[in-house]
Amino acid sequence: MRTNRWLGIGLCIVFSGIAVLIAFPQSGLASARFAPLTPGLAISPGYSVDVDPGDVVDYVHTITNTGTSDAVYGFQLSASEGWSAEFFTATYPGGTALLPLPLQAGESMTVGVRLTVPAEVAGGVVNTTTVTVTAFYEDAPYTFAAVDDVAVVRSVVHLTYVYLPLVMRQYAPLANGDFSNGLTGWTRSGTLGSSVAYDPNQPSNIVALLGNRGYACWNGVPIGYGGIEQYFVAPRAPAGRSVYVLFRYRIYTNDRNVGLTDKYDTFDVLVNGELKLRDANEIYFDECNVPLYDLGWRAGDINLGEGGAGITLALQVHNRADQFYNTYVYVDDVRIVIQ
Repeated sequence: MRTNRWLGIGLCIVFSGIAVLIAFPQSGLASARFAPLTPGLAISPGYSVDVDPGDVVDYVHTITNTGTSDAVYGFQLSASEGWSAEFFTATYPGGTALLPLPLQAGESMTVGVRLTVPAEVAGGVVNTTTVTVTAFYEDAPYTFAAVDDVAVVRSVVHLTYVYLPLVMRQYAPLANGDFSNGLTGWTRSGTLGSSVAYDPNQPSNIVALLGNRGYACWNGVPIGYGGIEQYFVAPRAPAGRSVYVLFRYRIYTNDRNVGLTDKYDTFDVLVNGELKLRDANEIYFDECNVPLYDLGWRAGDINLGEGGAGITLALQVHNRADQFYNTYVYVDDVRIVIQ
């Protein structure tokens, strides 16, 4: 969404007792302005790992004050499955410190998160550990960022004997969900395009790219969408369990969409044409005057019920409203689990 406003600077000159006020637009005297001292916040991306019951997993994140002012940073931690999770260390230029802690402009620190997987947990269970970092400036929250660490419990395969007669039902599972073979198995759609790219923080990892990174803010960004989709037949889950589609995604955007409406840019996931997940940036930032806002890797999951039916899974990025703001999305690790 775009906000128009006029800012400027004035000059007062006195001629023979008469005061004359001369106003200049902001663009004409940009060098006369002083940038405000404000804190900033950047956090390294999350993880996605496979675990076994009883494992202890350590995640390490780097926190950086990207602003121009010193600030104090507070931390919160939550685990979606209620598993034990705790901060196990925090280091920064002054050494090890308790949380919260101060960082000078440009300084970085690392914080460790230790997750304990219960010994009695079923295969296929997915836990998302969320780390939320808040920057405090002048004793008040100024900005925050969150990152998700995903742990998927490996399924244990039990061998059984099957005696005839037996009627087998065949199904076509989801193919190439890690995009290691490009977009093989997926159908492209939309005017914004879709392709493969490398993970911004892991250059050896190939991911899907929805949309186009080449459109500049304020420079004729096309309106439309870019997406990929795939048809498969979901396996049937045992009684009392369900089939899920799991995936990771990372949104880069110059837009803001409070309330996740269909008026502004979004990332949408549809199952058989029905919207099942929508995400977008809801936090205020300076839109076209700064680089695209990186929401970091996030985890998505969609319940397909008992399975055994045909599924068309579509993942789409939408540029809407006007031609000012660009949004594109990385997608990875699309897979089917039963839990």
